[in-house]
Amino acid sequence: MKRNLWFAALICILFLSIGCVSKLVKIDSSPAFADIWINDDYIGKTPVYYEFSDRFHLWPIKKTEDYVVKANLPGHESEMKVFLDSPPLLDINYVPDEIYFSLKPAPAKDLVK
Repeated sequence: MKRNLWFAALICILFLSIGCVSKLVKIDSSPAFADIWINDDYIGKTPVYYEFSDRFHLWPIKKTEDYVVKANLPGHESEMKVFLDSPPLLDINYVPDEIYFSLKPAPAKDLVK
């Protein structure tokens, strides 16, 4: 009985210690109000905050939490930043505290005469 209780307590501690690590990141752009997409999901217009997270997957499932962040603004060239998950397990530090896009005006199209 005592052995089962210790085993149950160990399992509970294990599941409580395994979870996800998250980081709140500010995403901004110049000019402001650019549409932000993360991994093909629309997040909102800049400035916006997004909570990136690393999730633990039980072995043998591979943990993949790469992030592709895109900024689009009409009349400007789109910009994309990629953050690859290569650090140790449960380490979200590969995503910076702030992501900033400096969007350039799109080249003017040739006028047809």
